[in-house]
Amino acid sequence: MTPAEYFDFEARTSEKHELRDGELVAMIRARSSHNLVATNTLGALAAQLRGRPYKPFNSDQRIHVPQTSLYTYADGGVVHGRWQIHPDDEMSLLNPVLLFEVLSTSTAEYDRGAKLEHYKAIASLREVLLIAQPERRVEHYRRIEGDRWLAATFTAGTIELALGTTLDLTDLYDQIESTLE
Repeated sequence: MTPAEYFDFEARTSEKHELRDGELVAMIRARSSHNLVATNTLGALAAQLRGRPYKPFNSDQRIHVPQTSLYTYADGGVVHGRWQIHPDDEMSLLNPVLLFEVLSTSTAEYDRGAKLEHYKAIASLREVLLIAQPERRVEHYRRIEGDRWLAATFTAGTIELALGTTLDLTDLYDQIESTLE
């Protein structure tokens, strides 16, 4: 499938799909615990970034990685300053500075592997958060220079972000137990 065919297809469907190496790949629907962690993460980021030149976005924002030709959707992220949008597709963002994925059993391997490598190719990207659930564990990847990344895993406490903010794991996992009952 060409990118133009993909843009047209995505505009006509209610489902989300990635375009990987010219192939259309359906994105799996998320469970309630996944959605709660994603909402908590986005809410925590939005509250801290209010009034600053950062714009948080949710999972409906398509991301394009020009270096690898991937078109995908993260669970959320942040842009600094002006949005740079793909010239042929008004839905595809080119310049996120932070992306996050909430891991599920069916996507964790892809999110930690190939998708993370795609994300690391985005020149503007400074941080990636891979958030497990229902287990409390966040893998934080921070670009330290060029193509070098520093990885840290958190199971409690606070994560300091390059955005000049912090994320407390208690906030990310707020009320998660109630979705499992």
